Amino acid sequence: MEYQLDKGCHSVYSLQFHLVLVTKYRKKVLIGKLAQRLKEVVEEVAQHFKVRIIEQETDKDHIHILFSGRPALTLSKFVNYLKSVTSRKLRKEFPDVIKKELWGW
Repeated sequence: MEYQLDKGCHSVYSLQFHLVLVTKYRKKVLIGKLAQRLKEVVEEVAQHFKVRIIEQETDKDHIHILFSGRPALTLSKFVNYLKSVTSRKLRKEFPDVIKKELWGW
């Protein structure tokens, strides 16, 4: 794990957060292309919020994201946006996998 101090106009800080997001019903759907696409979407959202992803790794039913942000970052908005964008994009790009595994359709 890397350790880095960030600088503001009148401050030096290091804010790191560990976020774990699980799939609905803890179903094991994060495999293959879906897991890779999830990581790409997380990177896109992080760039939008100017958040630096330190590490991220998926298992079959959850993702761990270690990231750092500025003191001005509204953490709740970032997490809410991250969850909604990843859910929307993955359901749109992998509809068959999501419907079959989560709802049995």
